[in-house]
Amino acid sequence: MKKLSTIILHVSLTFWSGCMLYGQTKVDSLNAIIETAPNARSSIETYLNISREWLILNHDSAEVFIKKSLSLSERFEEEEYYIEALNQYGNLQQRRYQQDEALQTYARAIERAEKIDYKPGLAKLYNNVALIYTEKGDFPEALEEFTKATQIEEDLDNQEGIAQGLNNIGVVFYYQGDYDKSLEYFVESVKVHEAMGNMLSAKQGYNNIGAINEALQQYDSALVYYKRAMKISEDLGDRAEMGIAYNNVAGAYSGLKQWQESEKFYRLAMATNRENGDNHSLALNYMNLASLYIAAGKSSSAEAFFLEAEKLIADYDFKNLAYDLYGKIADYYALSERYPKAYAYSQKYQSLKDSIFNESKAKAIAETEALYETEKKERELAENKAALAQQDLKVQEQRWYLALLSAGVFILIFITVIIYRQQQLKRKQLEKEALLKEELAKAELKQNMEAQRVRISRDLHDHIGTQLTIISSEVDNLAYVEQDGKRKEEYEHISDQVRDTMAQLRETIWAMNNDSIKLQMLVAKLQEFGAKALRGRPGFEIENHLESEVELGPAQTINIYRICQEALVNAIKHADFNTFKIRIMEEEGSLVFEIQDDGRGMDLSEHGNGYGLLNMKERMQQINGQFEMSSERGKGTQIRLKLKKNTTSVV
Repeated sequence: MKKLSTIILHVSLTFWSGCMLYGQTKVDSLNAIIETAPNARSSIETYLNISREWLILNHDSAEVFIKKSLSLSERFEEEEYYIEALNQYGNLQQRRYQQDEALQTYARAIERAEKIDYKPGLAKLYNNVALIYTEKGDFPEALEEFTKATQIEEDLDNQEGIAQGLNNIGVVFYYQGDYDKSLEYFVESVKVHEAMGNMLSAKQGYNNIGAINEALQQYDSALVYYKRAMKISEDLGDRAEMGIAYNNVAGAYSGLKQWQESEKFYRLAMATNRENGDNHSLALNYMNLASLYIAAGKSSSAEAFFLEAEKLIADYDFKNLAYDLYGKIADYYALSERYPKAYAYSQKYQSLKDSIFNESKAKAIAETEALYETEKKERELAENKAALAQQDLKVQEQRWYLALLSAGVFILIFITVIIYRQQQLKRKQLEKEALLKEELAKAELKQNMEAQRVRISRDLHDHIGTQLTIISSEVDNLAYVEQDGKRKEEYEHISDQVRDTMAQLRETIWAMNNDSIKLQMLVAKLQEFGAKALRGRPGFEIENHLESEVELGPAQTINIYRICQEALVNAIKHADFNTFKIRIMEEEGSLVFEIQDDGRGMDLSEHGNGYGLLNMKERMQQINGQFEMSSERGKGTQIRLKLKKNTTSVV
């Protein structure tokens, strides 16, 4: 049963505004302070606090006070305040969805902050730049900026800043699907908050960790962290967070199939959210409880809660919930053999699905236009550089002509020198033009390749991934209601195959979303697959004999991973082995993977042209690598893969 979480991940991407020189005060009080400000610095501080208040209430008013802060800071040469005002102006542009303009403003502020080594300002600016990269999906750039911000906070020994930085880095890894890394950073962030006694932020971290464990279907671990967050919410008397906590705990119990406990906490969440007037969360609770009854075999009790959820969604226009609701109600009526109602809700579901698709299409068009504008600006910049180079050449030529006129006695010598210099300058100019054209071509090719990779990755995730999820859910529903044992088993087999395909799709997207991948990450993925494939059975080993850090390209990573995966699956099916080992080593500047089992082996003259073996050979050819295989009956099978080290540019 799929639970609808009140908040799937408590993403605490912290948006750092201007300098925190006062507490949160009202605009009217701040205006009164201006009248009695004793000096320019006090006035600037107050303008910045007023603009921060207006950032939420009225963007035009915020802009007025930001410009006053900029003007006064520049007039009295208060550089740190000028940087803070620029930061707030970037905040304003972000709130207006002017991301490119905000990046330019932050770049100006960073340049000035670096000149005076203003570390508190740099930490905020790097963080806010990283937020924009995160929204754009440029995760490597976001990680770099978040890391710089966190390092500065460590230099300043600002524990709250360190905790928020660790949390933000964890969120970026979560978006990339690297749950292990995400968990690592969330746990570190929680430790810092706990040491500070900041249990409110620690609670947020517990929810993040619980959500990732739930996404990995590790419900026992998820329950532990959700209950910690619940305890803090109850101790603080935070009614809104208590409603969220009860819903999350109920979902974890549902994953464990502990139906009575799950129902108890869903009803607690409903009562709390009803008391709080949180109708959005209440609608989610109704939907989750209805799904719980279906999963627990109490389908007759589900309809009333579906209808309560539908009424709230219609009354408050919760479009983001309607899509899931209509699909679930349609499935419910179909299982109940009430086909007219099932058809009516399936029509609503399809209509909303088409609407969502059109919105996604519009977003893709907007992203394409943004890429085009970026390319246009880069081309204009290159042309400006060429024009400057041409102007420099003209200035040099004029200097030589003036020298010629002032040297009448040695005119012939000067003429010879001028001719020689002219030839040198023309040659340099031609070299600059050729270099410029080459750089433009490289930039355009790189941008086109990046755009294609982003598009393919997004299509795989948003469309194919979504469809596979829908197929898996529908097959699970068919298996649930099927009475025939053999057919039920076939449905469950199909569902397992779909989930395997989804796992392979996530692995491919993981590789595509990185320009280069550290060998340690590939080893971790292989360890994870080996543990799952052998279901805890001993005998799977990986030996990494490399001392230096090695990086692989995305194509190299996925092809090596697939070959090792194919070899292990074949060994499990046919080899009857005790030990399956992968050794990683270096030989004369090349990276070598030796895959070996001690199973029954085979006669390659009989089995050497199978599809699996040919597929492995083709994969190594794609990455300019070498493939060797040897096997004898009773002596196991050995596979040897060899490719050049640190050739991440291989596509």
